[in-house]
Amino acid sequence: MKKSSAILIIIMMCLTLCSCSRKKELKDDIYIFFTADVHCGVDENVTLSSVKALVDDAKTEHPYVALVDTGDFIQGGALGSLSKGEIIINIMNKMDYDAVAIGNHEFDYGMDQLSKLISMMEFQPVICNSVYSGSKEDIFKDLPGYVIKDFDGVKVAFVGITTPTSVTSSTPEHFKEDGEYVYDFGIDDSGEELARRVQNAVDSARKEGADYVVALSHLGSVEAYNPYDCITMICSTSGIDAVLDGHSHSLIAEDFCYNKEGKEVKICSAGTKLEAVGELIIGKDGTISTMLVTEYAGKDTTIDKAVEEANSELDQILSQEVFETDHPIRAFDDEGVRMSRNRETEAGNFVADAYRYALNTQIGFVNGGGVRADLKAGTVTYNDLLSVNPFQNELSSCYATGQNILDALEYCSRNTEAIYKLDGNPVGEAGSFLQTSGLKYTIDTSIESAVIQDENNVFAGFSSDARRVKDVYVLIDGEYEPLDPKKTYTVGASDYVLYSGGDGTTMFMECEPIISCAVTDINALIDYAQLIDDFSDRYTDVEGRIIVK
Repeated sequence: MKKSSAILIIIMMCLTLCSCSRKKELKDDIYIFFTADVHCGVDENVTLSSVKALVDDAKTEHPYVALVDTGDFIQGGALGSLSKGEIIINIMNKMDYDAVAIGNHEFDYGMDQLSKLISMMEFQPVICNSVYSGSKEDIFKDLPGYVIKDFDGVKVAFVGITTPTSVTSSTPEHFKEDGEYVYDFGIDDSGEELARRVQNAVDSARKEGADYVVALSHLGSVEAYNPYDCITMICSTSGIDAVLDGHSHSLIAEDFCYNKEGKEVKICSAGTKLEAVGELIIGKDGTISTMLVTEYAGKDTTIDKAVEEANSELDQILSQEVFETDHPIRAFDDEGVRMSRNRETEAGNFVADAYRYALNTQIGFVNGGGVRADLKAGTVTYNDLLSVNPFQNELSSCYATGQNILDALEYCSRNTEAIYKLDGNPVGEAGSFLQTSGLKYTIDTSIESAVIQDENNVFAGFSSDARRVKDVYVLIDGEYEPLDPKKTYTVGASDYVLYSGGDGTTMFMECEPIISCAVTDINALIDYAQLIDDFSDRYTDVEGRIIVK
């Protein structure tokens, strides 16, 4: 046989084999839209109404369209917090989602409530990396690791990956039975166990006939989440074509990295609060591309009506009673001068105590600028608590040294004066001024502050060793003990104070986190308030937690 004839036969055989195994040809590209980290922002930025209009308009022009979400939808605003996610699920049920991942903040209201929310969902939640070892009930036992959508014979699998560190980034007690952890999402310090679980789901989806695998990932793409970030996961697996990512709130129109076989995997991330809608396009020729949609003029009347009804329902919730008090819990004095930015206040103590309780830490801090109103005597409603803490900040905790704490107190007391008001106006204020729980301290205003700030009013050091903060004590087993600069303590506060450098407070930013963004401030206040049976002798006056001389 001539060499040319042999080559021709081989080519013909290859063409025949390719023809036999070729995927069914599509009439059009596949369009997959996704939302990420909505955090209750249903009517913000692009808005869910416009997302629904965008997807529905796409369906009128193209035969292959899907809508998915990468997690963290029920927490982050009053619509979610005060209904424990139920209002948000009711809105999402009208969106026609094909699949959603479970984000770490889906756990914030506890496993029983998440189980209820899952039962309410008229869309498919997917989670591939959860393992349950308890003896009661695994709330994920009926949830698949992936779901396959068929587009005229071309099958696309959506694999759900939840945050491995959910057990610490939400409330640890939610994941325990009888004091022992029973839920595990693939933590092993190396990322290998997460990769193994994801790989098992991907392999199973491929075996079931998936032509493309798209990961709905609530992992994040930043280095801080290593080794559980989506980049590390991609590099440790094979068979994934694209990752639609959440958790880090990144805006990534299109990026890629290589999997363990050296194949390119697309990455797209749509920010938070509907800053953008992600779009993944699988071309008829098999090419994959991604983009972000940051505005869309269309609106969907069904979603508009659902949001309107949700806000009406929220108004009813806001008017509900949380507790009764026969005295005011004050952030202002009798003349209406605000005090929480330069003096201990009853409201500041209440909020700091709630934070410490919610985070189970030795010390609780709240920046005085975040304590915005009095609680008047009588019935206290949800709306009243929102007036005290209106920002819907997320709370976090960390391990901090006594020196970190001393530096923070010194910085945050830099403006404090011997008097707190003059001619009916506050003086010596700082939004960063720290109201405390589990800690007390004295500010000696006769000593000039040595704090140095940079051009952006961020803490930059001290000009001398002089300190105006003295006599700092920590509550240990019911007794106050002197704070030890070299000792490590657990500290709870808003993420704004601990990790965002809020008000220029940077002392905790490099501290080892315990829980990140565990719960919103309003939920902490509600849970703590409902724990107290009788407010008659609570927060009637200041307690000497902060002494100014």
